Amino acid sequence: MSGGGFQVVMADLQSAAVTFHSEAATFQAIMPDGPTALPDGGSAAFNDSLNAVVETLAAAHVQIGADIDDNGTKLQTAHDRYQHTEESLTTLAQQVSDPAKIH
Repeated sequence: MSGGGFQVVMADLQSAAVTFHSEAATFQAIMPDGPTALPDGGSAAFNDSLNAVVETLAAAHVQIGADIDDNGTKLQTAHDRYQHTEESLTTLAQQVSDPAKIH
């Protein structure tokens, strides 16, 4: 593209994909796998509410980690597609410059 456009840099897409996957694992690791002991709030209603909040936060944490990882997968897919397109265009350019190679 001319002026003001953008250029896809293959190494940057690959690096971003690796980083997203790595950071997703780091993010997921900061929460314990199992439930933690909650303090007694002095009433069953408070304890139930506290438990619901903690469960919701844990579920949100798992979902955010999965979303980060999914973004890494999308970046890897973009990288792979650009690479495939680049290889296809290179093959096409070689065939056009030598018509005997066209199948």
